[in-house]
Amino acid sequence: MGKPAEPLLVEREGNGIITGRRASTHASILDSLEDPRLEVEAECDLHGLTKQEAEREVFRFVQQCQRDGKRWVRVIVGKGLHSPNGKATLKSHIVTALSRRSPARFVLAFRTAPQRLGGTGALTVRLADR
Repeated sequence: MGKPAEPLLVEREGNGIITGRRASTHASILDSLEDPRLEVEAECDLHGLTKQEAEREVFRFVQQCQRDGKRWVRVIVGKGLHSPNGKATLKSHIVTALSRRSPARFVLAFRTAPQRLGGTGALTVRLADR
């Protein structure tokens, strides 16, 4: 799993919202990622996985979804309610994976999910076209 050519730009807002995007991503895609009516085509639940297992699973998931022609997906990272100290451990690792590591080559943009789709415990992702 090599590094992608173009890392995504990541922004963290004070309210816990995280966005990641390629520099060329149109604003309408970012708007769609936060639309509560967004219909995701597939989801990947990372509950119970280690950081390394989760990154491998996300890589497999986004690669397969892109191969299948899916564009709008959700990655469930959890809110950390069952983690030691109640702190989410996977979220920041997966944000890094989606923006700078192998899974990033398949990603156009991502954002903290709308509340209906898991809020801060999930990320909605727009995959790059095949």
